Amino acid sequence: MLSRLTLALLTALVAAGDAARCQTPHDLWTPAVLQRIRNRSNLNPQIIPRAGYFEVLFDSEVGEASWADSGPPYEVHTGSTIRIRGYLATPVFGGPYPAIVVGHGHGGRGSPELAVAMAALGYVALSIDGPRAGGSTGGPRDTEQAWISVERVINEPSPEVSYLYHYAYAGMRALTFFDYLSRLFLNPFRVDRNRLGVMGASMGGQFTYYINGVDDRVKAAVAIAVAGDWGKIAFYEGSWLYHGLYYYTRDGLASRTDHLNAVSDVCLDPTMETFLSYFDPLRYAPTQHGPLLTILGSHDQYFTVPGINTTYEQTASAGTNPRFLARLMLVPDGKHGVLDEADPLGSILPVIQNIDAWLRYSFRNGPAPPQTPSVRLEMDGEMMIFRVTAPPGASALRGVELHVATQMDTYPQSPCDFLTIGLARQGEEWVAALPAGVTPPCGPPATPDNILYFASARDAADYTVSSKMYYQSSEMQFCSGFIPRIEHFPRDAFPVPPPPEGPCGCVVPPPEENR
Repeated sequence: MLSRLTLALLTALVAAGDAARCQTPHDLWTPAVLQRIRNRSNLNPQIIPRAGYFEVLFDSEVGEASWADSGPPYEVHTGSTIRIRGYLATPVFGGPYPAIVVGHGHGGRGSPELAVAMAALGYVALSIDGPRAGGSTGGPRDTEQAWISVERVINEPSPEVSYLYHYAYAGMRALTFFDYLSRLFLNPFRVDRNRLGVMGASMGGQFTYYINGVDDRVKAAVAIAVAGDWGKIAFYEGSWLYHGLYYYTRDGLASRTDHLNAVSDVCLDPTMETFLSYFDPLRYAPTQHGPLLTILGSHDQYFTVPGINTTYEQTASAGTNPRFLARLMLVPDGKHGVLDEADPLGSILPVIQNIDAWLRYSFRNGPAPPQTPSVRLEMDGEMMIFRVTAPPGASALRGVELHVATQMDTYPQSPCDFLTIGLARQGEEWVAALPAGVTPPCGPPATPDNILYFASARDAADYTVSSKMYYQSSEMQFCSGFIPRIEHFPRDAFPVPPPPEGPCGCVVPPPEENR
């Protein structure tokens, strides 16, 4: 039976360009910056006992933080200190234990309940308030404008001004705080500084990609409700990421007048180019350090599924961890909150089990997960034959499921687009046959021209590992012709405009020899 601590864990987590350009922005996270981040001597730590946890405070950037106003006059401020508040919980006995920094989502704050739930699972956990969120002080507020503020001088890149920079910086300073705690006399908080991790949902998922992409202290990473390739996501009609960045930031798009930290053109504006270059998770995917599990709902309104396909394709090891792996878990009919709202308990259990198994693999040399499944669609007369290759990991597979839909409609409170089918083992493959014209719970009848599908493999070690998403006969890509139906951004008071047009949209690139 699902424990209250287990439910609190996921509930708190959820509440709270081109391949050639997918390089980690090393000129932002330079060795000098990382050295400052790891300096224990200027943390100015404070630890306050509370009932069941500790409230902690520490300095992040000390006298050097720069950021821009989120509203008029949009001035850039420099030379301040950002002080972070967090909620620390640790197992009562034993240890030392792996220690995990947890990042919250956009507009959220840290959670003592989440820290306590993680401690009950056997981890030292520190859930932090981002800059100027909750009890943290200094730096920018967490607004869309603060995300896209990446300039001190108009159209000259200064990504260290962005809220996302300060948030990731604070997360890495939290790792340094763990290092500090582990060196206290008798290690009273039982921190193993050689087993550090990071996890988070939504903006906390971005935080996870950033930190795991630049900090080799990370030995485990779980990113929830996040995907990259943001420049392409803007071309999905109604995308919440597009709405947040273009309609809730300083005017430029409507007036076509460029300003400091404003976007006047969706494709060509230098502000947007800097933002995408430094804060699209896709830029960090090729240099991940700790084993990375990414969990995403199929109906995510911010990060549409082709983005996770692209991001997963680019994910690779930074070369610091011989046990590095990357895996996906797609939740059918899950929105940005990940869970299937029609079956929250049924969908929460495999997610929690997967996270726990992943952390056991990363921190405790647990069994390896299954390999990423792949799916092949063939036609046999009027039958659609799905063949899934799902190599097991260290544990035997309990089963493989196929999830099939003909649309992705996020407007219903509980989307109902995917039909889930158990597959039969045939030699080295898992197979299902569906007649053309079969009707999913919601959406039109299935044909080879409108079919959407992915597979998930479950094993005896409680892993659930998904394939990428497929459309028609191949892996789904941006510009494939499929468009999800995405509900209004929550604060919208105007009709959803069509996606932008321009040279960064769905155009066929010139042949390599002509570039």
